[in-house]
Amino acid sequence: MDENVLREISASWRGARYPVVLTGAGISTESGVPDFRSSKGLWRQTPEELSSITMLERKPELFYPFYQDRIRNILAAGPNAGHFGLSRLMEHGYLRVLITQNIDGYHQLAGAPEVLELHGTLRKVSCMRCHAAFDSRQMLPEAEDETLTPGVGPECQCPECGGRLRPDIVLFGEGLPERAWEKAMRAARRADLFVVVGSSLTVGPANLLPEWAADAGARLLIINREATPLDRLARWVVRESAGAVISALVDSILAEPV
Repeated sequence: MDENVLREISASWRGARYPVVLTGAGISTESGVPDFRSSKGLWRQTPEELSSITMLERKPELFYPFYQDRIRNILAAGPNAGHFGLSRLMEHGYLRVLITQNIDGYHQLAGAPEVLELHGTLRKVSCMRCHAAFDSRQMLPEAEDETLTPGVGPECQCPECGGRLRPDIVLFGEGLPERAWEKAMRAARRADLFVVVGSSLTVGPANLLPEWAADAGARLLIINREATPLDRLARWVVRESAGAVISALVDSILAEPV
């Protein structure tokens, strides 16, 4: 990042009264978790319909293997410099609200004390009948068994009542968690600095948050490798690696004033 831009953003962030950050899949790609809508994203290779409530109900033999692979993927990886950097900012009082579209739980693993998860979490699964909750490992088969039909094995059933398990995420066709969304809306409208990290800003309604913040007078910083529909509203647009940019900003923000 250009040094002058780095200093300008750092000074603005340091002086902000209510900085808010929204993260998307792009912050976790450096951990080895694929994003969704970039030129090499997951939805370029897999139909989006696999992540729908309809697919869960009508095509479990396709739905479950897809999410079992995703659970394995997030469990095999972990937080990166971007996640740790944002947690440091929260720790030092330079980040008031952290909102994420991600379902990997890496912000919490990096030490963030509170995260507004707009799309739920893939680290938990629950029963659609009795609502018992389990670690997402419950939905992984203990061993591969070619005699079982994919998606209908015992790992997909609740050990308490035999009902169908599902990941605790927001699927296409479902609404966002009300409490998290209400807090996110309030934070966006209160922010004087709103930072987007690794989001394409094409998925609603989360993509409304930075627009509302900008309309209310917040300075908008977008850190994303590819262009977004809201770049035109941003004070700064940085198309570089999220981890490297966040790390540089954190070091600059937390440095002793010259």
